[in-house]
Amino acid sequence: MIIELSERKKLILQSIISDYVDTAEPVGSFTITNHYIKTISPATIRAEMAELEHIGYITHPHTSAGRIPTDLGYRYYVDNIMETKNISGKEITIIKTGIKEIGRGIENVLKGTAKLISNILGHFAVFSVFKKEHKEIYSSGISNILKQPEFKDIHDARRLVEIIEHEQFLSHILEEYSKRKDFSISIGHENQQKELCDLSLVVAQYNLKGLCPGAIGIIGPTRMEYNRIASILNYISKEADNLI
Repeated sequence: MIIELSERKKLILQSIISDYVDTAEPVGSFTITNHYIKTISPATIRAEMAELEHIGYITHPHTSAGRIPTDLGYRYYVDNIMETKNISGKEITIIKTGIKEIGRGIENVLKGTAKLISNILGHFAVFSVFKKEHKEIYSSGISNILKQPEFKDIHDARRLVEIIEHEQFLSHILEEYSKRKDFSISIGHENQQKELCDLSLVVAQYNLKGLCPGAIGIIGPTRMEYNRIASILNYISKEADNLI
């Protein structure tokens, strides 16, 4: 259940998520007061963090006194705190230049764009084209996503690779998620598929030359930069005709 937060708790949750996304390390009260909210004492921060943990928005690993966001905490952040920033001019230039260098042909462009986006974001990127007779999948980024610390365990890495190499599964997921809305973010256990319970999936619809509907997806750990991913996927989905 989503519980509304005070402005101070929002700032603290946002600080925890921001730092954890950057470092992949649990976040303590002194980190927040030193780097994010210098006007509030560590003791007050700790009290607020205890309340955030009580309502299920953050938790702490057994080996650390710091806190990390839960799926529910990320959901509250995405729905109530996150501001989808505009894609930067630098990123637009990188995308446009990269696509121009790929060459002609829809297949080449989609494969190349998937690789480009994966390299920019550091996650697994997949394009799906929904044709009447069949569905096509173009993906890239297994090596990028495996660099994330969440997959340093060999068993977790193997399970991840099995998921993202299953093209029929990916195609089904992208089609299902893109039917819900033009843009969606599914976090961890929100995913109905048990295979995705430790992952987040960001999906945007696009229409290619007005003929081929499809979806762009980013798959990664729940610890991801949601606002940046949203800005890049929104840009590509809206500019697909001009880019490709």
